Amino acid sequence: MNFLKTTVSEPTYIPETTAWLEHGPFATWLVQKMKPRRIVELGSHYGYSYFAMCQAVKEAGLGTECYAVDTWAGDEHAGFYSDEVFREVSAENRKYQNFSTLLRKTFAEALADIADGSVDLLHVDGRHYYDDVKEDFESWIPKLSDRAVVLFHDTVVKERGFGVYKYWDELSKQHPSFNFTHCHGLGVLLYGANVAPDLKDLVSLTRTQGGPGVVESYFEDIGAAMGAKRQLQQSAYASMRQADALSKSLTHKTSEIGDLNHNLDALSIKLINARRKPLKQLKRLIVSKALKALSKASAPFSPETARRFARSAAKRDPNRIERSNLATEDTYDFLLREWAKQRQAMSDETHALAQRLSNGPLFSIIVPVYNTDPQLLQEMIDSVTAQSYANWELCIADDASPDPRVKDVLQKAATADSRIRTVFREENGHISHASNSAIDIAQGEYVVLLDHDDILDPDALLYVAECIDQHPTAKIIYTDEDKMRMDGSRYDPHFKPDWNRELLYGNNYVSHLGVYLAEIVKKIGGFRAGYEGAQDHDLLLRCLPYVADDEVHHIAKVLYSWRASPGSTAVSAKGKPYAWTAGIRAMESVLSNQYGQQIEVMPGRNHYTYVPQWPLADEPSVTIIIPTRDRLDITRLTVNSILEKTEYTNFEIVIVDNGSVEPETMAWFKEISALAKVSVRRDDGPFNYSALNNKAVAQSSSDIVALVNNDIEVISPGWLREMVSLAVRDDIGCVGAKLYYPDDTVQHGGVIIGIGGVANHSHKNFDRDHAGYFSRLILRQEFSAVTAACLVVRRSIYDAVGGLNEEHLTVAFNDVDFCLKVKAAGYRNLWTPFAEMYH
Repeated sequence: MNFLKTTVSEPTYIPETTAWLEHGPFATWLVQKMKPRRIVELGSHYGYSYFAMCQAVKEAGLGTECYAVDTWAGDEHAGFYSDEVFREVSAENRKYQNFSTLLRKTFAEALADIADGSVDLLHVDGRHYYDDVKEDFESWIPKLSDRAVVLFHDTVVKERGFGVYKYWDELSKQHPSFNFTHCHGLGVLLYGANVAPDLKDLVSLTRTQGGPGVVESYFEDIGAAMGAKRQLQQSAYASMRQADALSKSLTHKTSEIGDLNHNLDALSIKLINARRKPLKQLKRLIVSKALKALSKASAPFSPETARRFARSAAKRDPNRIERSNLATEDTYDFLLREWAKQRQAMSDETHALAQRLSNGPLFSIIVPVYNTDPQLLQEMIDSVTAQSYANWELCIADDASPDPRVKDVLQKAATADSRIRTVFREENGHISHASNSAIDIAQGEYVVLLDHDDILDPDALLYVAECIDQHPTAKIIYTDEDKMRMDGSRYDPHFKPDWNRELLYGNNYVSHLGVYLAEIVKKIGGFRAGYEGAQDHDLLLRCLPYVADDEVHHIAKVLYSWRASPGSTAVSAKGKPYAWTAGIRAMESVLSNQYGQQIEVMPGRNHYTYVPQWPLADEPSVTIIIPTRDRLDITRLTVNSILEKTEYTNFEIVIVDNGSVEPETMAWFKEISALAKVSVRRDDGPFNYSALNNKAVAQSSSDIVALVNNDIEVISPGWLREMVSLAVRDDIGCVGAKLYYPDDTVQHGGVIIGIGGVANHSHKNFDRDHAGYFSRLILRQEFSAVTAACLVVRRSIYDAVGGLNEEHLTVAFNDVDFCLKVKAAGYRNLWTPFAEMYH
């Protein structure tokens, strides 16, 4: 095992949570083993893998030339991001500027920069659809040398439309190779005819070739050790806050970051207002230019879609405004002033309510404290003592703060008000242990979570008491929130949905203000150590087995202001990078325990968002029902896109022909029905969308039913697997997809009841790559209804609720009615952004 003699280095640059983390040691080993003349990486993102290889080049003193190729704009798989990422990568690249070049180009554009036959080590990590990874690799084959080794990432991921695993399966049968299966998979392809013999010798020691798997085990163990070390370093880093000198340095740096983010907030608002441009100012993007611009952002358009794009663009409102995730500050300032007027006008009613509820539940407000700025600490305490509801106790646990002023503030507060109770810990234990110390002295019926520098609305507890008065079985209560700058100004309000379990699996939208039945919190042992940064999310998830959905209540009022202090995640999502990792571990732990099987959780596109990978042991049978009448141009596109792009295999397509008469249509029906997966059934009755689908379902025998319009074009190959994996869960009813207009704006992001008098779609007309309001466009979530333009549901549920209403809702709103019946039967209807189509 001579390969053990080559140095394995630990990468020093780890900017973000990355699925490449545990492959870093192998990358440094491979570079030092190969001594490549030229390295090219296609898709560098934050640069972890690339700089691991650059580090190895520098440490070994090699004469290697390195090239990182990326647009640094992002894509569906890596997520979309701002120029800040490129700036960070450029800064790190200065360490290696003598031999490293960043090519900010598409992979195709960069071909001209690299000589043929010169690349010894190629890393392919761009968009992960099958066609894309195949095109990326094959277009770069002429650049490979006769000793080339090629790396492919995500070779074991089969969710979210990823197709690397499929292409890897093809390549690995053609060339010597081996495949690491940890950290999403890393395939190592020994492509060149003259690859170093000792590298080829490794193949016999791999599991993929039937050997003992020594190579994989060795590097998996090293990678896992490095990952564990990284977690320990993060914990140690948190503990080092006790050192005054380091604390001051960190405060100074994070203050600078806070100021920069404040400036960015103001700039983004100006940009949002400035972007109100009519479509004609964008020169009405002719189809050819649109196709070129979107070639790396979406699957290629078919000719039919291109024509639909042109028609759709011509019909779009020329004054369409690009949507923003945030309301402008002027708007929110106006709302705050209006609420202040309403509060003044209702002061008598509020006082009367406080009197009526004076004997309501005792609230124990839990506050962990560590070295808080004394002024901010006092402001937090003042916001509690100013509550209009008086039956509370403030339980504060100081986590061994080295600043003596903290203890002075707490002792004075406890002396001034007997409802303030304090505990002073002798050693620092971080936020989970400190919070538990506060819970230990709590005597209230409900636990209220409050951060040490945040602010409660004066009527926060009063409205919580009123909610409990109206709903005596309430066990968890949460409110809307906003953020507060250091100068006291408020911004970025988060108006939350009512209880949405699936959205909670995607991120902790509940957050502040969070109120929990104390009995449950104590039953589960309070906060879990080791999940710092995501401790509130972890606590809430572990409470859920003891709480029914109708025992969780949302108060639609902004009653909590989250202080945007230096280093806080309120200022920047990067303020606590360890929190994202902790959140992933918490999600995997709780979901796997709750559902009785291992559930992997992937990081989402935005910080602190998550994507559980719901397992699908087999492929239940699916009948895809497509009613149509002529319109061969769109129907053929729909059927062909399903047949050509769908990775799921166990399905049949039933085309319901409702009286077609055109010869071309009839000829195509005869042709397409010759395929094993497609059948055409004639129904000459009057058009009744509900009846057409009901009859087709009744004549089918599959486990799953998919209602699909005849004007759909599949984008993501994994769409059906994604929707079926959700639909087979016991508590799930209907599952809807993310649909776009042909000009890449959102057509369907879930159905909200009440819009327009009946119902309409969420986030309509937002740009395709927009994350939505607080990431709502990139996370699975529950809706009252989803559109039947693409709807998947278990056949048993379809039958149980009587299918679509073919008597009263023959054309429109039958899908909304159907979803509401399913919801009334006790199921949750879900929408997923990971099943994408044009509509």
